[in-house]
Amino acid sequence: MSIKFNVLVPENVDLRIDGKKIYVKSEKGELSTDIRYSFLNVTKDGKLLRITAQKDNDFQKAIAGTLAASVRNMIKGVTEGYTATLELVYSHFPASLKLDGKKLLVENFVGERKSREILIPDGVDIKVHGTQITLSGIDKYLVGQTAGSIEAATKLKAKDRRVFKDGIYITKKP
Repeated sequence: MSIKFNVLVPENVDLRIDGKKIYVKSEKGELSTDIRYSFLNVTKDGKLLRITAQKDNDFQKAIAGTLAASVRNMIKGVTEGYTATLELVYSHFPASLKLDGKKLLVENFVGERKSREILIPDGVDIKVHGTQITLSGIDKYLVGQTAGSIEAATKLKAKDRRVFKDGIYITKKP
């Protein structure tokens, strides 16, 4: 017995399978993912993508379901896109945000003289409005990882978190 997952592909999305890769393309861009496991059989039948695992065990079911969810996220990304929102919070020193190309600069963070720099990867668009940061892109994982990297770059380590609540926090996940 084998496990099957079906993913419905919308009309405005072009999905193709080339060897061990799945490509999803639409008006916002193109994404791809690898089929890393040999026990997965991926076929396209019209506007339906079929992902089949060879055996009926938990591991193969989990891998097949993960690939199906990843393809669904790619379809949503190339049609609608993903956004994440972050907020700069400060209580002791007035910090500020600036963009320098593909770098986000956090100035005067907890009174530091040197600005903290966070690199924004290609594929993620960033906008700064006062203390609010908006990240957008077609790759859910890249937008989420960038938001997490920004939050981690302003984490205070040697101060009491009950007193110093300064930092950049994710307010809306992709």
